[in-house]
Amino acid sequence: MSDGIKAFAGRAVSLALGLILLGFVLYSADLSQVGTYISQVGLGFFVMVVAYKLAFVLDSWAWLMTVRSLPMELVWGFRFWMVRMVGEAVNNATPLAGMGGEPVKAAILNRVYGIGYRDGFASIVLARTAFVIGLIPFLMIGFLLLLIEPGLEAGFKWAAGTGLVALSLGIVGFYLVQRCKLSSRTGAAFAKLISRPGVQKLVEGVSEFEERLVEFYRFAPGRFAATVALSFVNWALGALEVWIAFHLLDAPVTFAEAWIIEAVVQLVRVGAFFIPLAIGTQEGAFAMVVGAITGSTSLGVAAAILRRCREILVIGAGLLMGPLIFGKSAMTPVSKGPAP
Repeated sequence: MSDGIKAFAGRAVSLALGLILLGFVLYSADLSQVGTYISQVGLGFFVMVVAYKLAFVLDSWAWLMTVRSLPMELVWGFRFWMVRMVGEAVNNATPLAGMGGEPVKAAILNRVYGIGYRDGFASIVLARTAFVIGLIPFLMIGFLLLLIEPGLEAGFKWAAGTGLVALSLGIVGFYLVQRCKLSSRTGAAFAKLISRPGVQKLVEGVSEFEERLVEFYRFAPGRFAATVALSFVNWALGALEVWIAFHLLDAPVTFAEAWIIEAVVQLVRVGAFFIPLAIGTQEGAFAMVVGAITGSTSLGVAAAILRRCREILVIGAGLLMGPLIFGKSAMTPVSKGPAP
């Protein structure tokens, strides 16, 4: 069996597991009550979309900041926003563990805006790194709020704390692999053992790519800190979106409770990254944490459905924008400035 077939089979199994979990969550909920909650939303749903789009804009600016050769201008912010819209739509619409859109982003940057593939991929990795680093303080605040939240069982708090520690260690490790060039160093040691030109050339390419990342961390610490800060605000806007959702459902929660809910949902989503679109896991996380806070799992399912509707709307918009961007005439290649 080829690697491609194995990967597809693995994704199919993951999708099946997610659908089974989704079925269990829906079976466990009072669907008539869920429908009652949803029927109260109305056009206020678009307020949720606006909150999410604001987060998208901030994230696009954070991504732009990782390319030091480009000016921080509105036109470039808009271009990166459009590219991110398309890339994230592909990420969510394809069963590729949320990474299928990254080559699409790099291809658009190269073909339409003249940014080299190496610079494009370096900026994507840098933006992803800042994005997940910004998640750590967001989850830490959520955990502190969770500790003082009355009514939550000790076991729930221990599980959340364990997940937070594990995720934080993984994110720090992800950063250190780049900062210390561990991939190329390990590859160089391996290349010496087998002494093949092809492997040595591959290692040199990885080393050159990692050097681009290290140069950004070393020579643009202010930009990196600002990128992480924008990423943190991005995550916080997710809590705002949850807060808005529960008001639309006519079952308001406090902003602290909304922060806890979003933190738990994101923790579960990251842990279940292998399930396409977080199908079932996102709904299960909403049902679990909202049930623990409010006593109503049906309310959690209703909130999860609202978020799914928002995701579908944004994915559809991104997929429609793809052909429009690819149809543009290519720009003059960006002149080489400082490394990303």
